[in-house]
Amino acid sequence: MANIQEKVGFIGGGEMAYAVAMGMLAGGLVKPDQMCVSNPSSGKLERFKEVKISTTHDNMEIWKSCDIIVLCVKPQVYPAVVKEIHDSKFDGRSCLVLSVMAGIDSARMEKDFSWARVIRTMPNTPCLVKAGVFLYCKSKTSTDKDMDVTKSLLSSCSECILLPEHLLGAATAISGCGVAYFFTAMDALADGAVKMGVPRATALRLAALTLVGSGQMHLQTGSHPGVLKDAVTSPGGVTICALHALDKGGFRAALIDAVEAASKKSTDLGK
Repeated sequence: MANIQEKVGFIGGGEMAYAVAMGMLAGGLVKPDQMCVSNPSSGKLERFKEVKISTTHDNMEIWKSCDIIVLCVKPQVYPAVVKEIHDSKFDGRSCLVLSVMAGIDSARMEKDFSWARVIRTMPNTPCLVKAGVFLYCKSKTSTDKDMDVTKSLLSSCSECILLPEHLLGAATAISGCGVAYFFTAMDALADGAVKMGVPRATALRLAALTLVGSGQMHLQTGSHPGVLKDAVTSPGGVTICALHALDKGGFRAALIDAVEAASKKSTDLGK
């Protein structure tokens, strides 16, 4: 697809906004002079300025000037954003709103932004290095063209996966929150290696490369994780002893519980 001609604005300049914005730039479909970011904190905006993206403290500037608006505020801040629009007497303008907020469903946003088309999305931070996942779902107001533009824009920095909205929370508990699970696993694996005498930097690199390589093996072979696990688990060997230790520690159950807890919390945020 050719370069996106529309102006893209971000309301919120936190970690997720930065990851998505940098991913879009890296993908080459959007240029810095087509982007603008709003945030109350000047410090948060400095890194956007460094790559020549315009910034503002005024959210209404984004609403009034941008064609594609990425809502990157925390769900708890969302009511204040809506109130700001209503208090300003802004009567709206045709635009596409991409939400990356957990828990705020499309129906609520369609009501709050009646003049706009809404697409609910959920990225993860590896978008920053063009290795992310972007979940997205169609709403009643979004057009087929909106969906195509969204996929083109987001796939420049991630793999885009279309889902029905009722599954977005559970899927986010893997792709969004899962980044933290894997970083925690990396840290723990490195600690284990350090305990056994491996230098910290080497231990972390081994953990990171092993996680990346394991994921690529599944993606490229299509084999079930259980099959790939069994391939490195010899009878009476080292790996089966390690897996036994993980099972005694409730490793699998803890991961299942984590996904369930995150999915439920995501739903609660919208209430």
